[in-house]
Amino acid sequence: MRALVCLAVALCIPALGQPAAGQQKLSRAEQEVVDAQKARVEAGNKRDGSWARYVADDCIFSDDNGALVTKAQMMRFEKLPPEYDRTVNQRDYVVHVYGNTAVMTFRGTVHEQFPGSDIISEMRMTETYLKQNGSWLLVARHWGKLPVNFRKPVAVDSSVYKDYVGQYEWRPHDDLENISVKDGKLWTQSGKDPAEEYFPAGGGTFFLDEDLGTATFTRDAQGHVTGYTYRGADGQEVQVKKIK
Repeated sequence: MRALVCLAVALCIPALGQPAAGQQKLSRAEQEVVDAQKARVEAGNKRDGSWARYVADDCIFSDDNGALVTKAQMMRFEKLPPEYDRTVNQRDYVVHVYGNTAVMTFRGTVHEQFPGSDIISEMRMTETYLKQNGSWLLVARHWGKLPVNFRKPVAVDSSVYKDYVGQYEWRPHDDLENISVKDGKLWTQSGKDPAEEYFPAGGGTFFLDEDLGTATFTRDAQGHVTGYTYRGADGQEVQVKKIK
């Protein structure tokens, strides 16, 4: 059901605004691609079938679960109320034009409306266009969820954080992960990556803002921390060893 609802996002996304400070300044050709996206969105919002002329019959749609969807399947979502799905705060977009082909990618915050809840997802959308008869036609589109956590940290006794301090090894040739405590908070840092805060989920389990997995610290019979188990959002696990 989640994947089916998300298909509407590809059909009806509010038009992109002008580039914000620091974002790409569009050339005339690049602006044409953005304008084509705006026209397609406006047509989709009308729910009158005019959206179809902006999309190739064999357009490849790939959803956030990796499933391929046909143009005909996308057309079914014109029947859904437009307020069911909306995208706001579109940003970080880039347009590249290669002759009669163009690729556009941007980020947006997607809201999906259900009874009693508004589900929020951070998404990355990538679209490919082909110029035919002077107009840009959508030929491929992929949208995927970005790993942003909506979990809330729980209250814990931060005095135990000192037990987790040390160096951790995922694989022999990976950069070591350094876990430290600063200002009563638990931090992780690997290689040249910036430090990130580990937020407590309870029971020795922690999570990062931009990672849907969790890290649960493990102890030996004497209570010493020996590492942690990283559990990905898909249920797969990695055993991370504390080496120092």
